[in-house]
Amino acid sequence: MYEDVQYDAMFRRRSVRKYSGPLEPDMMDKVRNFAHSLTPLRSEIRTELRFLDNEEVKGLFKVDAPHFLALYSEPADGSAANAGFMLQQMDLFLSANEIGSCWQGGSWPVAMGQGEKRTNFISLAFGRSAEGVHRQDVSEFKRKPLGEVTALKGMEDLLEPGRLAPSAMNKQSWYFSGSEDAVRVHCARSSLSGRMNQINAGIALYHIWLAALHERGGAELAIENDGDGDSPKGYSYVASVMLK
Repeated sequence: MYEDVQYDAMFRRRSVRKYSGPLEPDMMDKVRNFAHSLTPLRSEIRTELRFLDNEEVKGLFKVDAPHFLALYSEPADGSAANAGFMLQQMDLFLSANEIGSCWQGGSWPVAMGQGEKRTNFISLAFGRSAEGVHRQDVSEFKRKPLGEVTALKGMEDLLEPGRLAPSAMNKQSWYFSGSEDAVRVHCARSSLSGRMNQINAGIALYHIWLAALHERGGAELAIENDGDGDSPKGYSYVASVMLK
């Protein structure tokens, strides 16, 4: 199943910023087909995926890549975390297939529809990599120690994948709380980077959910009414992975 290869990719993926060219047509078809299977965190939020070429994308810090996958979301509560959750599935799929990719937080389509705003877009750059696609060892990840992002014990099989998740400017702006039955993901509040922090949390949430499917035989996603109850100061609740 694709979850197994994605699971392995969590421990090896890296962001690729140098590309040697576009994908072969048959591989591009596989990427497009996989895009139709992405699982949303919040199915009630309307989203749209657009495959774009390099010249169809602009923005600060944009990498020079042959392909971009832009996710448009309607402005709604939870939309940023939903976008992060969905596109991280593609990021891991690309890594598992030896395709380089990199999150693009400050890029948006050149042509946008009426009423669309660039803040409603997030994208992945991807293509044939001109550098290594994978890390050789988990020690190569530059991440905070697990004890800085959670006080939970005995759930390292789920939380370590969350710790390894990519984030904008490597901020790692998340916190994990919960119990033996659930892992709750929270994101740091910020007037400047609040949206990206929510996207980061959605990415980490997908890693934890994927780990639960792989290690615990199943899990469900939930938005708990009292999820904010154990949010640390300065953090907001995003969503939960309910363990079976």
